[in-house]
Amino acid sequence: MGNKLILKNLHAVLTYAKERFHNEFVWQEVVLAENFKDAFRVFMESKGKKIEYFQHTSILANRDGQQIYIANQWFAIASYFVDFCTELLTYSQYFERICSYLNINGSTQRRDYATRLKNVPSTGDKENYFMAAMNVLQEDFPDSTEHERIAGYLWRFAHDYNWWAGSKTVNRHDFHISPILNQLNVVNANAEFLAEIVLAYSSDLELRRMVESLDNFTINAQKNTYEVSDIERESYVEAEEISIPEQGYGFMGISISAASLERFQANNK
Repeated sequence: MGNKLILKNLHAVLTYAKERFHNEFVWQEVVLAENFKDAFRVFMESKGKKIEYFQHTSILANRDGQQIYIANQWFAIASYFVDFCTELLTYSQYFERICSYLNINGSTQRRDYATRLKNVPSTGDKENYFMAAMNVLQEDFPDSTEHERIAGYLWRFAHDYNWWAGSKTVNRHDFHISPILNQLNVVNANAEFLAEIVLAYSSDLELRRMVESLDNFTINAQKNTYEVSDIERESYVEAEEISIPEQGYGFMGISISAASLERFQANNK
C-alpha cells in the first residue's frame, strides 16, 4: 500500500500498533506458512545467519554458530509493530541526512549531536535542524506542500523521545529496540531478537507486505473479534490523515509513507 504522505505522525502510528496488538492478538501456538519461512530464511541468509523451523519454534544460528531459540509466536507479535518500525527507520535515515547537511559527520560528532538535541538543545539547534530538514525534504519532494509539518515531526523525533517511546539516542544502530520491546512489556535480555524480527520486516518490502495480516503468513492463527476503541480509531485517522465514518473501520494496517517506500526501493537497487 502506498501513500502520498511524506512521513506519518510517528506517535499516532505507535499508538495504533499498541492498541491493535493488545486488542486483537490471541496468545496461542503459531504455525508459520511455507512461503513466509522461505522468504524469512532468504533474508536471514543475506545477513549471514541460518534458521531452522519446527512446528512451533525455530532455531537461528549466527556466523559463529551461536544459537537463538525462538517461539514462533514472536513472528506473529512482530507483525503488529512493523508499520511503526518502518516509519522509525525512515525518520532515522532523515536524521542522518540532516546531520550530513549540517556537516556533522563521524560517529562521535553525531553521537554528541544526538545527545544534545535530546537533552539540552539551544534555540539555534532547533532552528538549524528545522532549516536543514526543510531543505532535505524540498530536495526529495519538491512538489509537496507539507514540508513544514514533516520538518516538525523530524524535530520531535530528534528531541522529544516520549513522542515515540524512545530511549537510546537516534544515532545508535540499536535505537529501535527499546520502543518496540517496551510496548510489549518484555525483558530486553530475553526478547531482543523479537525487535530484530520487526527490523527484518521493516527492512525488506516483500516481508513487510507479507506480514500485513496474520492470515498471510500463519496457518489458522486466531484473532480476537472486538469493538474498535476510540483511541485505536483516532490514532489510525491521525496517522493516515483521513476522515472515516464512525462505523467505517474497514481497513488493515497503516499504509507505507512516500519516504518509507523510497527507502525500500533504494535498498533493493
